[in-house]
Amino acid sequence: MEEPDLSRRVQSIEVGFAILRAIAEKKGAMSLSELAEATKLFKSQLYRYLNSFVHLGVLIRTEDENPKWSLGHELIMLGSATLESMDLTKQATPYLMNLRDQLNETVALSIWRERGPFFIRWEKSNKPVNIGLDVGSYVPLYTATGKIFRAFLPESMTNDLYQQEVAAGNIDPDKYSLDIERVKKQQVAVTESSHISGIASISTPLFYPSRKLAGALSIIGLLGELDVSAESHVKVQLLKTAKDISLRLGYSD
Repeated sequence: MEEPDLSRRVQSIEVGFAILRAIAEKKGAMSLSELAEATKLFKSQLYRYLNSFVHLGVLIRTEDENPKWSLGHELIMLGSATLESMDLTKQATPYLMNLRDQLNETVALSIWRERGPFFIRWEKSNKPVNIGLDVGSYVPLYTATGKIFRAFLPESMTNDLYQQEVAAGNIDPDKYSLDIERVKKQQVAVTESSHISGIASISTPLFYPSRKLAGALSIIGLLGELDVSAESHVKVQLLKTAKDISLRLGYSD
């Protein structure tokens, strides 16, 4: 695989980032003149960027004769999400590695992103198996991992993706609804060969305090080899590990 050419960049993105950095470093609202001086941009050029950022919710503009711009809710939300995912990865990784070593199965950590369940940590077993997923992969709501997010997030957060998968014929609403109710009661979701042929998986939720969903912990293996039955050793160890991680994150039953 060729190495990416890091010299090829989008200048407008770098300019936009310089504007945001200037406001962040000021730690307060800035006027057009202050921003022009800090970024060395013409006011006319700067104004177009500011209008776009305000439209996106990245910046907030005061409505007065001499407007100023400060960081907006969208940027704060992105920063908060980044910090949460970084902390979750840091806290959970030792537990993932231990679970992988105990079972010699691939163990994964995922969070919710706008496009769906997203893997942020992936601890591979030493089995010569290419599952076809890794850090940065998205999976559908009909997978074990996806069912955890459908079950424990507000429905409004997952509805768009859910409707897309129903329309595509990947989800039977009646059967899926019953499955989600079971997941809520048992705190475990299972799929066998529903997304990638020959693959089975079992997933369970991780919680922050106040039972806010932090992410999903999943074990992924070969269909017929990974025991996902109700009383399996795999399930017992998965639930124990998830409980330990949630406690580490500050959650208690």
